[in-house]
Amino acid sequence: MSKEMRVVMPQVAAWIDDLRDAFGAEQIHGVIREGMKGRACFWASENGNEIGTWWPAIGERDDGTKGDGRS
Repeated sequence: MSKEMRVVMPQVAAWIDDLRDAFGAEQIHGVIREGMKGRACFWASENGNEIGTWWPAIGERDDGTKGDGRS
């Protein structure tokens, strides 16, 4: 996570730091990297900023409209 993203997404940054501590930096970096490439394996949102690739909830249709189904 870039320094800028740490400023605009502090809770996400802290959560990712905890995941790194629990599962190892290599594992977490790999999942984040894949999400940034478009794989539906990592997505986070905070303060109107998003990183990764969002995917619809089970049973929800993904119509490609940003914001639908997101919290």
